Amino acid sequence: MAMTQQEATDKLMKTNETLVKVGNETDKLIEVAKKLKEQLDAAGGPGGTITPELAQTIEAVDQRANAIDALIPDSPGPERK
Repeated sequence: MAMTQQEATDKLMKTNETLVKVGNETDKLIEVAKKLKEQLDAAGGPGGTITPELAQTIEAVDQRANAIDALIPDSPGPERK
């Protein structure tokens, strides 16, 4: 389903708000990051650029993900990929 740049930005902003509310759900955060990368790969294309609004939203999601990760101690054992 194709979406507009604004719809993609709005969706990413909503995802960021959800991550704030459910920061302890690490598995969900990993899944969101995978989907975001896929969307960016598709949106920018090889060597393409994205809009400043989408870049800012991506940065906000990344910062939130890192803040949540910092709150949860790393556990010993095999790493997830």
